[in-house]
Amino acid sequence: MNDYLIKAITLMALGQYNNVIKYFKAYMDEKSHIPLSKEVFKLLLKACNKLSNDNRTYIRELEAYLKSLLDSDRERIVAITSLLDETRNDLIAICTEVVNIINTNLLKNVEEMREKVLIYNMKGDYYRYMWEVNNDDAIYREATKAYQEAMSICQWNFKPTDPYLLQVALNFTTHLNNANNTEMAIVILKRVIQNAQTEDLQNDDFLKKSYVELVLKYLNESLLRFQNIFNQNQVQIIELMEEFEIDYRSRRSG
Repeated sequence: MNDYLIKAITLMALGQYNNVIKYFKAYMDEKSHIPLSKEVFKLLLKACNKLSNDNRTYIRELEAYLKSLLDSDRERIVAITSLLDETRNDLIAICTEVVNIINTNLLKNVEEMREKVLIYNMKGDYYRYMWEVNNDDAIYREATKAYQEAMSICQWNFKPTDPYLLQVALNFTTHLNNANNTEMAIVILKRVIQNAQTEDLQNDDFLKKSYVELVLKYLNESLLRFQNIFNQNQVQIIELMEEFEIDYRSRRSG
């Protein structure tokens, strides 16, 4: 077994994930002419998810703690804000490294359609994680582009009830809603759900049928939540317009 791969797997076994991605990258650079095996890809995905999920959890907890502090506790606010910025930068660094691996190592060595979907979906996820902490328009566009690529492959090659398509739709619409593009998320969810409902699952095995039904449940819940968000936004817009009109009339009459 390759030396870099041994180091990566050993660190994962010890629960020390900080340097794991570096060794996976070194392994893939050294073996760039060889397609990545499914086993190594799964290990890489596990390591990336572990690091990014940990940092996203830390960020949410720090943000909640920061909101709970009183304005008078300036010293603690400054310290936690600094720690929050450091954690956000750590997450961006991890995601940037993962995206670089995807672009330089993974995509060029993948031919199987399902693996391509996994990788483009993964690329969209890591751009989404970056966008969540910096709201950069260019990052948003890259995430959108990656999810669209994954959706396109699914729609051209898989059935409407394919678990890969449903999972990408769930992640993509979450991204759109987070970026206040809720209306587009609703359109996509409606189309995916309607297409899936036309398919007969009776001939599928129990595990696949159960998984599809579970993801469809999540998609329907997301659709309902996004519709509520969209309706609330519309109400707020109407209220603001009414306030503006009242203010405008009062100024003219005054």
